Amino acid sequence: MPKVTMSLTDRDVANTDNLRQALDARSNAHAVSIALSLTSFLVGQLQQGHELCLRLPNGELQRVVMTELAAVGSVNV
Repeated sequence: MPKVTMSLTDRDVANTDNLRQALDARSNAHAVSIALSLTSFLVGQLQQGHELCLRLPNGELQRVVMTELAAVGSVNV
């Protein structure tokens, strides 16, 4: 298994810590691995022309637009 070393911003560290806690990951590396898998899945779905939506507590669907995924062909931002 290759080892990756990279510099992280304060925001990256905070995001990793938040994900580790929210996902009950065993380590920050595990949290990053989960995040990569989730992002890969989302990108694949968007490339197939699917939209990302959240169901609000009242049952209404709300489309989610993530500018970070603007490079994915089917995403319009």
